[in-house]
This record gives sequence, C-alpha cells and structure tokens, in this order.
Amino acid sequence: MQKEEFAQLLTKYNAGQCTDAEIRLIDRWYDQLGTGSALALSEEDRQKLKKKLWHQIDLQTTDDLAASSDGEENVLRWPWFRRWVAAAAVVALIGFGSLVFYRYQSAPRTIENSPVAAGNGFVEQANKTAKPLIIELEDGSIVHLQPQSTIRYATQAVPHKREIWLNGKAFFRIHKDASRPFLVYSGAIVTRVLGTSFWITAPTNAPTVEVAVHTGKVAVFKKNQQSTPKTENADVREASVVLTPNQKVTIFLDENRLTRGLIDQPEPIQTAIRPEPATFAFDNSTLPDVLKQLEKTYGIEMVIGNDSLTHCRFTGKITHQPLYSKLELLCRAINAQYEVQGNRILITGVGCDPSSFDPL
Repeated sequence: MQKEEFAQLLTKYNAGQCTDAEIRLIDRWYDQLGTGSALALSEEDRQKLKKKLWHQIDLQTTDDLAASSDGEENVLRWPWFRRWVAAAAVVALIGFGSLVFYRYQSAPRTIENSPVAAGNGFVEQANKTAKPLIIELEDGSIVHLQPQSTIRYATQAVPHKREIWLNGKAFFRIHKDASRPFLVYSGAIVTRVLGTSFWITAPTNAPTVEVAVHTGKVAVFKKNQQSTPKTENADVREASVVLTPNQKVTIFLDENRLTRGLIDQPEPIQTAIRPEPATFAFDNSTLPDVLKQLEKTYGIEMVIGNDSLTHCRFTGKITHQPLYSKLELLCRAINAQYEVQGNRILITGVGCDPSSFDPL
C-alpha cells in the first residue's frame, strides 16, 4: 500500500465509508503508531516501528493460492514485486504515518446528523444517510453508527457506568475504563464491556439481536433474567452468554433461546505477550500440532473427529490466509472436512495410516 492509498483509506475512515476489515486495519495501525511524531523516534524505535508496520502490511496482503497438481501440498506464494511494494510502503509510512494520523486527529469532523436533545440530560443521534456515521463519545469511545440506526446517550459523564441505547446496527470501539463499565441497551438485551470492539445488530422490533466480538470480552444479559437491576454490578455468571474474540451470539427474543457461533472472518488475537502475527509454516507436521497453533492464535477450539486423523501430516505455508482458507488448505491436503459447530471447529475424515509416513 503506497502512502497515497494510505491517506485515501484514512479519508474513507473519517467519512465513515470503510469496510469492517479496513476499520480494523486502521485501528491496529493507529494503536501501534500512537499520536507522537515519527521524527522524534530514536533509530532503535524507528526500526521497531518499521518491523511492526511490515507485519501489519504482510498480514493484510493476501494472494492467490498456488496448489500443486497432485493436491498433496498447498503453499502460499507471494510475488517478489508485491514484497517490493510493501517494503516501499513501510519506508514511506515511517516518515509519513504519524503526520497523517496527526492531521486526522486534528481535522474537524463533519457530522451530517447532529445530535438532538432527547430530554432529561440525554441526546439522540440518528443516521439518516447511506453510509456509516462516526460518533465520538465523551470518554473517547467511538461508535460507527450504521445507516437507518439511532443511538441515545447522556450529555454528561455518569459515575460508575457508561450507557448507550441502540436501535439498529453499530460497531463499537470502547475506551477501557475498569471503574466505569460500558452498557449497551438494545431491546431486551444489555451488553456489558470494559474495553473492547464489537458489533451489535438490533433493528427496532426485530425478532433477533446479534452481538459479535472482535477484541476483548463482553457479557450479554437478558433484562428479564437478571437477578439484579444494576447490570454494571452484576456477576458475569448471571449473563446469558459471555463472548470472547471471534465469537458471536444470536438471541431469538420471542423464542427465549440463543445460538453461539463464530464471526464471519475470525482474526488472530493480538496480546501484549503475542503482539505480532504468528507464522504458519509447516514441514511434515502432525494434524494435532497444526490445530494447536491455530487454536492458540485465534482463540477457537479445534476438535479432531476421530483418532486416525491424528496420524495425518501437513506440509505448507499458510501464514497470510484467512482462518477458513487455512482450514480449507489443511483439509484438502489430508482428505478431510471442517465444520463450524457453535464456537468450535470440528475436523472429520477417514484419517491417515501411520505406517505410510516416515517417523520424525
């Protein structure tokens, strides 16, 4: 990605026109770049930043799969000219990224739908346009309010909690504040978080509410099932469901039931212990070893359907592929299938004969 394209991406972000993937990309870049000037960095810090940027660009760049003719091995190949472009972008971003983010932070935001007083110290904001509307709350949290959606929130900070009421769909990036849990009310559902990013889809009078978590952890309560009227103080064990990254829940309000599952595009979980994307390069690795690394990286339980599959081995490089593409390559190589079952993934197949492989 060249610096001009990066600037265009930020412009789209400011206008609320980014896709979910682009929003997550900018959020990750922003968190790693910070708001300081790159010119003030030491050479050591500049090299560290360069390395981090390289991994971010590398993670976001995916190419076509090159499958072998006999189907025994599938390897991702990245043309050298793409590597050159990415490397050039890293060099440009080192000197350019902080300046762009500074301008982005400093530029006044144009909000097409101004908040309207709703009485009793609350304001209401509706998105009547055809594109997402970015709203910054008093605590620094960001709401990407989707078209034909409405939120209501307090005009002044309230001790011990932060509250917002949603009709429609929105993506939330919540500023962490352990002393003030963030509560989103959507119909009969209350979603409680401390600091995370997630989607809520709750159209007015719709029979379902969906909550999908990208980072952090959220607890989802049904109002009529809470043993305490104060959700901000409720024990998470009282929640209808607790979600971790890459998980979602759909609650069927009239039927009083819910289904758990995985979000459409699970992403690697980045933590302070593991801030950089994992490398998935395998050489005659057993299926349990491959699945163990996937499970650790994505926080998703991987289950092997029968013992004979544990003898299967995989060789290939699948670092830059989305999770489901990784699984497709893996299963194709060992003549197996995968299936999403709730919040776990099940691998099934006839298995492999251990005598057909040389011992390690």
